[in-house]
Amino acid sequence: MSDSGFLLEMCSGRAAWTIVPISEAEIDLEAVSARIESAGWTCTIRNRLCNIFEGEAGLTLFPSGRLLVKSADEETARRIGDLHARQWLVSSQG
Repeated sequence: MSDSGFLLEMCSGRAAWTIVPISEAEIDLEAVSARIESAGWTCTIRNRLCNIFEGEAGLTLFPSGRLLVKSADEETARRIGDLHARQWLVSSQG
Protein backbone atom coordinates (compact mmCIF):
# COMPACT_ATOMS: atom_id res chain seq x y z
CA MET A 1 0.00 0.00 0.00
CA SER A 2 1.21 3.49 -0.77
CA ASP A 3 0.57 6.59 1.31
CA SER A 4 -0.09 8.40 -1.97
CA GLY A 5 -3.68 7.29 -2.40
CA PHE A 6 -3.18 4.11 -4.43
CA LEU A 7 -2.43 0.42 -4.12
CA LEU A 8 0.43 -0.93 -6.26
CA GLU A 9 0.00 -4.57 -7.36
CA MET A 10 2.51 -6.57 -9.41
CA CYS A 11 0.93 -8.46 -12.29
CA SER A 12 1.78 -12.07 -13.03
CA GLY A 13 4.86 -12.36 -15.18
CA ARG A 14 6.48 -9.45 -13.32
CA ALA A 15 6.34 -7.27 -16.45
CA ALA A 16 3.59 -4.88 -15.36
CA TRP A 17 1.98 -3.20 -12.36
CA THR A 18 -1.60 -2.26 -11.61
CA ILE A 19 -2.29 1.10 -9.94
CA VAL A 20 -5.53 0.87 -7.97
CA PRO A 21 -6.76 4.22 -6.59
CA ILE A 22 -7.88 3.95 -2.96
CA SER A 23 -11.06 5.85 -3.79
CA GLU A 24 -11.76 3.77 -6.87
CA ALA A 25 -14.83 5.03 -8.73
CA GLU A 26 -15.93 5.65 -12.29
CA ILE A 27 -13.85 8.42 -13.84
CA ASP A 28 -14.16 10.74 -16.82
CA LEU A 29 -12.00 8.64 -19.13
CA GLU A 30 -11.48 11.44 -21.66
CA ALA A 31 -10.51 14.05 -19.03
CA VAL A 32 -7.96 11.74 -17.41
CA SER A 33 -6.66 10.68 -20.84
CA ALA A 34 -6.11 14.34 -21.75
CA ARG A 35 -4.02 14.81 -18.58
CA ILE A 36 -1.94 11.72 -19.40
CA GLU A 37 -1.35 13.04 -22.91
CA SER A 38 -0.35 16.45 -21.49
CA ALA A 39 2.27 14.62 -19.41
CA GLY A 40 3.90 13.27 -22.59
CA TRP A 41 2.14 10.00 -23.44
CA THR A 42 0.44 9.33 -26.79
CA CYS A 43 -2.97 7.65 -26.85
CA THR A 44 -2.91 4.87 -29.45
CA ILE A 45 -6.31 3.25 -28.76
CA ARG A 46 -9.51 4.86 -27.45
CA ASN A 47 -12.68 2.93 -26.73
CA ARG A 48 -15.29 2.62 -23.99
CA LEU A 49 -13.41 -0.25 -22.30
CA CYS A 50 -9.99 1.39 -21.97
CA ASN A 51 -7.52 3.87 -23.43
CA ILE A 52 -3.99 2.70 -24.25
CA PHE A 53 -0.94 4.97 -24.23
CA GLU A 54 2.68 4.79 -25.38
CA GLY A 55 5.45 6.69 -23.65
CA GLU A 56 8.05 6.13 -20.96
CA ALA A 57 6.02 3.02 -20.08
CA GLY A 58 2.97 1.57 -21.76
CA LEU A 59 -0.23 2.51 -19.93
CA THR A 60 -3.78 1.17 -20.06
CA LEU A 61 -6.44 3.31 -18.36
CA PHE A 62 -9.78 1.76 -17.37
CA PRO A 63 -13.09 3.56 -16.59
CA SER A 64 -12.77 2.40 -12.96
CA GLY A 65 -9.64 4.55 -12.55
CA ARG A 66 -7.30 1.56 -12.55
CA LEU A 67 -4.10 2.05 -14.52
CA LEU A 68 -1.93 -0.76 -15.89
CA VAL A 69 1.74 0.25 -16.14
CA LYS A 70 3.76 -1.96 -18.47
CA SER A 71 7.17 -1.85 -16.83
CA ALA A 72 9.14 -4.36 -14.79
CA ASP A 73 10.60 -1.49 -12.76
CA GLU A 74 8.77 -0.85 -9.48
CA GLU A 75 10.13 2.69 -9.08
CA THR A 76 8.79 3.66 -12.51
CA ALA A 77 5.39 2.20 -11.62
CA ARG A 78 5.36 3.95 -8.24
CA ARG A 79 6.27 7.32 -9.82
CA ILE A 80 3.54 6.94 -12.45
CA GLY A 81 1.13 5.89 -9.69
CA ASP A 82 1.91 9.13 -7.85
CA LEU A 83 1.18 11.13 -11.02
CA HIS A 84 -2.05 9.20 -11.52
CA ALA A 85 -3.31 9.63 -7.96
CA ARG A 86 -2.14 13.22 -7.39
CA GLN A 87 -2.59 14.84 -10.81
CA TRP A 88 -4.37 12.78 -13.45
CA LEU A 89 -7.36 11.73 -11.32
CA VAL A 90 -7.87 15.14 -9.69
CA SER A 91 -11.47 16.29 -10.22
CA SER A 92 -12.20 13.27 -12.42
CA GLN A 93 -13.84 10.94 -9.94
CA GLY A 94 -17.44 11.20 -9.32
